[in-house]
Amino acid sequence: MKILLMKLITLTFITPFSIGEKENYVDAITLYRAFIKALSLLGEPFDDILEGKVKFSSAFPVYKEKLFLRMPYRTIKCEDRAKEKQLRKIGYLNSEVLEKIPPPYTIECRKDGDYIVGKDGEMMLGKESYLVSYGDFIVDYKNRMDRLNNSADIYSISAFIPHTDVGFLATSWDNRLERALKLLEKLGIGKDRNLGYGKFKVKGVKDFDIKVAGNEYKYATGRVYTEGEFLAERFDRLQIIGGDSDVVLHSLLVLLPVGSLVKEVKRLKIEKGNNVVIVDPVVI
Repeated sequence: MKILLMKLITLTFITPFSIGEKENYVDAITLYRAFIKALSLLGEPFDDILEGKVKFSSAFPVYKEKLFLRMPYRTIKCEDRAKEKQLRKIGYLNSEVLEKIPPPYTIECRKDGDYIVGKDGEMMLGKESYLVSYGDFIVDYKNRMDRLNNSADIYSISAFIPHTDVGFLATSWDNRLERALKLLEKLGIGKDRNLGYGKFKVKGVKDFDIKVAGNEYKYATGRVYTEGEFLAERFDRLQIIGGDSDVVLHSLLVLLPVGSLVKEVKRLKIEKGNNVVIVDPVVI
């Protein structure tokens, strides 16, 4: 069992954020770019980010002071079809479950309740153990004025408003990043910041230990990134279980989603024919 000491930075969004089409979370690359922009505006260097010494996860819901991570790959065993559909909608898992039950998971509905079963152990899947979602999508309609032709062009912006706090993990934290985060409160995160999207307040920064049960798989907290955009100190080859795919060995160039399980690895990169994908930045 490995203990990785990090910081958990908790934010409260006061306006919806717009990241991408139907995106309901702030991905790690958006955070990377936001911090680089803020550090640049402050006249501070960001070599630690470019060199991979500072790593950020994507942002996840923080509900009742508990961090919930994207539900990793799981199978469902349930004879009740209506119940099975409900279980498949689970989107986020209390990170404390990862500390107790080694993945990958099977969710079973039994007479006395629902259970999450791992490679070595099981526990009842109570309501405090998971979230189906943590916010809502909204669509805002705007007018774009064409003053030359004296006309208005109506367009829409898709955004997501969390109903809980959200938090991201950082492997390093210092005063420069603290100042950059304070500036990002004013600048916002994501697209359409000039229209008021992506504004937040910092709720807190605290030490955070993640103890991943078992040692066969690790959990990817971010999506893929473009090779060369952010450097890494180490790349490895491995087998994976995709977060939204079947339990198969990928032999093609694939984009590894948040919540994927990876074997014995720190960082990855694409290499044709060797089942290699790129894992974005924090693997726990």
